[in-house]
Amino acid sequence: MNRLVAVAAFLAASAAPLSARAFDESTRRPFYIQSAVGSFSYFPVLFRDQTYWKPDIEFGVHFTGRHDGLTLGIRQAFDVGRDVYSMGETVLRGGWDFALPFRNGRFELVLAPFGTFGANYVFTNLHAGVRFTVGFDAKLFFFQGLYLLVRPIELGFGQFVDNLIVPGQQNVFFTFNAGIGLGYAF
Repeated sequence: MNRLVAVAAFLAASAAPLSARAFDESTRRPFYIQSAVGSFSYFPVLFRDQTYWKPDIEFGVHFTGRHDGLTLGIRQAFDVGRDVYSMGETVLRGGWDFALPFRNGRFELVLAPFGTFGANYVFTNLHAGVRFTVGFDAKLFFFQGLYLLVRPIELGFGQFVDNLIVPGQQNVFFTFNAGIGLGYAF
């Protein structure tokens, strides 16, 4: 009986609205376009421990009407390596952005954990598969809607439909991505 009361009290306390806000509201607009052109992707197994240049471009929206809270976007990325292994990926990105305005809103740091899910494909022989990642972006607004994008970590895995990409290798792969770029909120 005590456990039941404890669980009920915990659920009631969790569901109660919080009166204090941990983060300020963003001072930037809800739509964004960003690109991590200085991004790299490391494949430890599938492509024999190779690192690829991974430029991407992403467009998205925050549903709060500001540059914080729930966000949904679409990203197009490419893993550019040797001709035989160059890949593309088209993914949906979802996350929650936390805004930290400072200097009276002149600057703003946005902490943005996210996840992606979508399709990846190799440009030779049209092999395709699924892709899933989780990661973290930091955005530093330094001039109106313009911001510096830093992606210190994005961990992902994927699976191709068949294992003809690299003969004798698995069709499941793991990646580590990191990068830097620019974005604009409007």
